[in-house]
Amino acid sequence: MSGLSHPRTAPFPVPHLTIGTLGHSGHGKTTLAVALAARGPGAAPRRPGSEAAAVRPDGYPPARRQRFRCFRYATDTRHYTVLDPAPRVVSGTVPRRGAGASVRGRADASGVRTGLDGALLVVSVREGVRPGTAEQLALARRGGLVHLVVALTMAEAGSDEVSERVEHQVRALLAAHGFAGGNLPAVRVSARRALEGDPRWTGSIEALLDAVDTYVPLPERAPRPRHPGTGVR
Repeated sequence: MSGLSHPRTAPFPVPHLTIGTLGHSGHGKTTLAVALAARGPGAAPRRPGSEAAAVRPDGYPPARRQRFRCFRYATDTRHYTVLDPAPRVVSGTVPRRGAGASVRGRADASGVRTGLDGALLVVSVREGVRPGTAEQLALARRGGLVHLVVALTMAEAGSDEVSERVEHQVRALLAAHGFAGGNLPAVRVSARRALEGDPRWTGSIEALLDAVDTYVPLPERAPRPRHPGTGVR
């Protein structure tokens, strides 16, 4: 008999966490999730615009009405699933830029209620805080989500002064919604440039991964019950 455990009974070699993406429509949540999934030993960089690479946990493309696109990545100490809200299609139309904030908000609210371990608050340096940003934070707060890491996306398009101003806006908004705005990590990233292989911005993705590893604590999981008569969980 093989010494390998059945895949359904083998534990994860490292802890597994589920995090979500929050933020205003058009601020690069999906591109960031793709960049995270492309990170790792042997991972081939994906070209910009490859957001369609999102898959379900079983490996198939998202269903038309699926609420989330599912991405996976790993660090040295953890496995992550990233849930990115998919915009709903109504009568064959896609919500226009900016108008999708409430649509994505409903999906994110559902994700918060089902127990995310943490989330990435995505804010574009180009636009700064927008109505969807505040809406997502309000939903997260009502849902009991505590552990957020800020990703200031499209940072290649803004100067240091602009990025600092946007970061200040985000921290003020976080504090206004009851989060530790002064202490939450905020990392300036360019997911699109990272996908192109730019060393500076691939480093920014690594810094974001480190921030999530450091700031989002391991969740307390209830032990799974043993299967009757086998002693296997």
